[in-house]
Amino acid sequence: MRQTWNSYPSSIRLLAVAAIIFSTGMACIWPLVTIYIHDYLGKPLTVAGFLLMLNQGAFLVGSLAGGMLFDRWGKMKTIILSSIGIIVISICLGFTTDFTIYTILLLLNGLFYGTLSPVMNALAVVMWPQGGRKAINMIYVALNAGVAAGSALGGVLASVSFAWTFFGNAIAQIVVFAMFVFILPRHLKAIAEGQTGAAEQAATSAVKKESEKKAAISTSPKKVVWGALILLCAGLLISWIVYVQWTTVLSTYMQSLGITLRQYSLLWTLNGALILFGQPLISWVIRHFAKTLKAQMLLGTYVFALSMLILSQTTAYAGFFVAMFVMTIGEMLVWPAVPTVAAEFTPEGQEGFIQGLVSGTGSAGRMLGPLLGAFIFQTFEAQGLLYIMAGLSLMSVAFFVLHSSFQKRSKRSVVATTIEK
Repeated sequence: MRQTWNSYPSSIRLLAVAAIIFSTGMACIWPLVTIYIHDYLGKPLTVAGFLLMLNQGAFLVGSLAGGMLFDRWGKMKTIILSSIGIIVISICLGFTTDFTIYTILLLLNGLFYGTLSPVMNALAVVMWPQGGRKAINMIYVALNAGVAAGSALGGVLASVSFAWTFFGNAIAQIVVFAMFVFILPRHLKAIAEGQTGAAEQAATSAVKKESEKKAAISTSPKKVVWGALILLCAGLLISWIVYVQWTTVLSTYMQSLGITLRQYSLLWTLNGALILFGQPLISWVIRHFAKTLKAQMLLGTYVFALSMLILSQTTAYAGFFVAMFVMTIGEMLVWPAVPTVAAEFTPEGQEGFIQGLVSGTGSAGRMLGPLLGAFIFQTFEAQGLLYIMAGLSLMSVAFFVLHSSFQKRSKRSVVATTIEK
């Protein structure tokens, strides 16, 4: 484990630590939002669900705005604005019990979190462009480590006072802010001046062969291939719609089968533990069955479909346990692969915008998924929902295949144009 950690450049290790703390603070709040709105503010669950949907809408807007600000306004300015916004709003949330004020603050919180969210992946691309999937996968694992830690910490803080879940988040974001402001600029300056140490050079050489395979294409200027990007985002959108059923409709369905909330929570413990400690397993899967990013995306979405088909054939808790294990494998393949693929055809200076678009697509899926899932569940019941979600996963496969085909044609066109010149 330590050897793997040391194989990354110090700049990426720093970014990963910041991502863990950032995600830990965020996870202090989000698992408890519904309970807080329902039990402490006295509002129906439907109101809580509607507010969460609006929050994801604000997150979507923030992701797009944050990506563009990252490129055009500056990395540090975007980070400072977003971090200060999150800190101030979190403190205000801890002091308010008024529902109207809480609603406004929750929307602003989603907006500022959305603004900062794509910065993590965009910085990984800028700070270690040769890292490819390794850099973004590190950020993905770090964010999930924070979710696991924050969910546990949030429960402890809430037992003292719900206000402390918000204050705990504010403290975490102050630490992240300090890391970004006082440490990160030195790394960015060193990278800009080409002053990397031995560890960075070793990490870069480890992925040099992969970069050399793309040498013929990289000699020509990159440009955004909008058709390919739209297809890629469409596949990601559908994948998120399928995935989010676990946090919404399926949780209700499981309770109707007599599965307790504690057992349901255990499934998410499995999810977090597998993401953290299952990296050797996923590396083995990638080496043997998904050597390219395209294969990684396709295999992951096939696995999503398999998870839903497993659920369609069981009502036992053991079946849900197996299905969650399978779904997590798919998540570990798809979620890091999509932003990495997007980064491969991102022109210099547009890293923030592209990663913001990818992040915003995920937020759109989390907005649409609960509404679509609830409608399908009411119309076709659980069995129909699971079969339709499996079918949607295969539709996602089709979008990823079309994306790859579109991108290949674009690359051939660029190379041909370059040769003619």
